[in-house]
Amino acid sequence: MSKYKSEVWKYFEKKTNGNAMCKVCGKLLRTSGNTSNLMGHLKKLHKLPSPSETNLKSPNKKEKAMSSYCTPGIGIQNNIDDPEPQTQETANSSNALPSDVSTYTQSPSGSTSTSSSVTEKFMKQPTLEWSLNKISSFSSGGQKHIKITEAIVYFICKDNQPFSVVEDIGFKKLMKEVALLYKVPTRNTIKARILQRYDVVSSNFKYFLKEIEDITITTDIWSEMMTTKSYIGVTIHFIHSTKLCSAALGIFELSKSHSANYIAYELLNILNLWDIPKSKILAVVTDNDSTMLKAIKENFGENKHLRCFSHSINLVAEGSMKKVDGLLDLISKVRNIVKFIKRSVNCSDELRKLQEKDGDNVKKCILDVVTRWNSVYYMCKRFLELKEVVNQIVLKHINAPPMLNGQEIENIKQAVKILEIFEKVTSEMSGQKYATMSLVIPIISCINDNLSTMLPTSRIGVEFKNAITDEMKKRFEFIEKNYLLSVSTILDPRFKNIHFKDALALSKHLRFINSSINSLSSTVEDHLSTDSSDSAAEYGTTDLWGHHKNLARKSIKTYVDKTNLGNQKHLGPEITMYLSTPVSQLKTDPLITWEELKPMYPLIHKLATKYLSGVSTSVPSERLFSCASNTISKTRNRLCGKSASKLIFLNNLDNQFWLLSE
Repeated sequence: MSKYKSEVWKYFEKKTNGNAMCKVCGKLLRTSGNTSNLMGHLKKLHKLPSPSETNLKSPNKKEKAMSSYCTPGIGIQNNIDDPEPQTQETANSSNALPSDVSTYTQSPSGSTSTSSSVTEKFMKQPTLEWSLNKISSFSSGGQKHIKITEAIVYFICKDNQPFSVVEDIGFKKLMKEVALLYKVPTRNTIKARILQRYDVVSSNFKYFLKEIEDITITTDIWSEMMTTKSYIGVTIHFIHSTKLCSAALGIFELSKSHSANYIAYELLNILNLWDIPKSKILAVVTDNDSTMLKAIKENFGENKHLRCFSHSINLVAEGSMKKVDGLLDLISKVRNIVKFIKRSVNCSDELRKLQEKDGDNVKKCILDVVTRWNSVYYMCKRFLELKEVVNQIVLKHINAPPMLNGQEIENIKQAVKILEIFEKVTSEMSGQKYATMSLVIPIISCINDNLSTMLPTSRIGVEFKNAITDEMKKRFEFIEKNYLLSVSTILDPRFKNIHFKDALALSKHLRFINSSINSLSSTVEDHLSTDSSDSAAEYGTTDLWGHHKNLARKSIKTYVDKTNLGNQKHLGPEITMYLSTPVSQLKTDPLITWEELKPMYPLIHKLATKYLSGVSTSVPSERLFSCASNTISKTRNRLCGKSASKLIFLNNLDNQFWLLSE
């Protein structure tokens, strides 16, 4: 937004149709071509002096002549929010005088005296008007008071602090040192300001969402142990200015039995609350719970539902471990040793001292969590790293559980090597700042390739590999038939069609893309095309994407894999040309790449920005409940569900939507 002449625009943001929004309270006002109405709003509602009243008198000729030797902001500048007058050290560093110039110091009575020290400055006494303006800016309704209060509101929301933090001794001491003239508001005032901030920000966010065309939502149900209440959490994901943005709509209390009809009813109410029509929903991502599956299928359609990919990977790992005879017993042995060391203070001290003696970095044993399969991987991996030290500790104690022998340790090594693939996949797919819907099919292809190259030697290792291979086939054999995942993969410049194995499914999805392109408006503004330069850097150090890199190198040589392309005769020129070019580097951002390709493929660009806006896991909604656990804590156990939901919304909201009056 361009800068306006009047100082009143520091407090207002210009909107369309001759309206302006107050940055303090969020109210929309008519401007009528001038700022009189806006100045009156500041005076009457916020008790702020109009910008014209805060301007100090212009300096006279003598003051102008001495301005280079005066402390900035005292008696000359009209900024009432300036900090305390400059100290001698600050003044010396900012306005150093030549060594042969004598300086002057003005006494309160107005008389001047020559100083013998060349490092002293001419310091002018602050005017009464400047001092009064400075004090008034820290009083209730003053500009500085508003800024500090808004910063406290931001601090409480973003850091999950209780409202009572403003009444803590340490916080008051801090504010006294930072802003002596500022009076810290009470907890009730802060709570009212937070609710006011929510009303302003949420209304603006609703208005912003009206411009978004495609939205992916993730949802999950969670029970809060402290209040023994159930909540449904909802997050949304969309593209804005070539970036994948996300927001938490909040958590909403469930008061009835969790039937499919009731869950669907509450979910639709949440969307109506935020003015999000069902037509804008691209996909709904949930876990594999049968009730949730039925609720989404009946109200949004089966084609719009995605099962959480991370949850499916979790089921693959857990199901495979149960199928291998003896593997769970080995993991149980490791778990018993870890429990023994962690429960004993002496053993924990011995573990630390032995590592310090060997000059190693001190590491602690990790105990797994029943609900997290990857915690088994972390526990076993750390056990293998500390096995020599752990062995010394176990041998010293008679009541210690038995240590694993050489063959058992080798079995654990091979199991950990296989689980490492799935741990990397889970980490890769759990992000919400980048598109993950287009990663599912390529990453499944890479998992299968990594498994095929592994050659375990022990019985447990071989059986574990075979069990995982069977589970992968069982859960993902027909994954290419899912149109959301397939279309997003094809429209991702990094993958296109190189990972598809089912030629019939690929041909079907290409025809769908072609028909979607034909249905789009043909009036696309022409731009000059620009060549995109790909980064030569490799993507990380992991071998997870090794299979993809091999396919990408082949695609550069052949340009088109005709065996997988399907029937090209019915495809339009844009999609044919797009598939005929090599894939982009794996490290590139597909949304930024599409901005560069927009002049060349204007119709596909519009379709790509739709299908690349989705996520493939319900991890964001699960993180929402972790945030809820921090919000509804022992220090905030009196929070009602609505207040907690508002705090969670503000906590997860990007700063660009906060509209802080800075």
